[in-house]
Amino acid sequence: MNERIGELLVKENLLSAEQLKKAREEARTGGGRLGAQITKLGFLEESELSDFVAKQYGIPGIDLDEFEVDPAVIQLIPEEVAHKHTVLPVNRAGSTLILATADPSNIFAIDDIKFLTGYNIEVVVASEEAIKRAIDRFYDQTSNLDDVMANFDDSDLEVIQDDEDLDIGELARESEDAPVVKLVNLILTDAIKKIASDIHIEPYEKEFRVRYRIDGVLYEVMKPPMKLKNAITSRVKIMSE
Repeated sequence: MNERIGELLVKENLLSAEQLKKAREEARTGGGRLGAQITKLGFLEESELSDFVAKQYGIPGIDLDEFEVDPAVIQLIPEEVAHKHTVLPVNRAGSTLILATADPSNIFAIDDIKFLTGYNIEVVVASEEAIKRAIDRFYDQTSNLDDVMANFDDSDLEVIQDDEDLDIGELARESEDAPVVKLVNLILTDAIKKIASDIHIEPYEKEFRVRYRIDGVLYEVMKPPMKLKNAITSRVKIMSE
């Protein structure tokens, strides 16, 4: 958040001059951004600050705690770049990438990501802390899944077209395969870390997905390859016995 927004908050009586001074001092000594210090000190709620910034710039706001992002969109920007600029890719439409940021005036960050991705950039506003939480949530899941999936070889598991052809003994052996065990353990530990109340492992005819219920909202967290559908569901059943 730039300094102009701080002055406008005071002008609109949302922040006192003394509070702005205190937040600036904390940002200067602690090395954080002004907006993060304003919310950290309890002067404004995250939503109040992001709504105000969005209104000033005439662009939409977004609640990242309630928003689900496609992993393919997340992978358009490296994690280190997301951390560097405190931004998060949230959607894409044709040649346009929708980018969540706490500071729409940061032209350097926008130009950097436009050059990096080759997409035109449209920004939406979220609080800095919400963006950091979302970066931790989405990139942590993506990197862990990539690490686990890298251990699978195309010949590891046979793609079975008809459930009637299932060999129960073979399926049980596949479910004990180390990468399958690691992936299921990852799902469980990640759900605990994110304080999920439910884990939905959803095998469909042409799609296999895993979703967590967090604070009553279902979030899609991964789409394992279809070839793992039977082994993963079997592993979960074995663990529940």
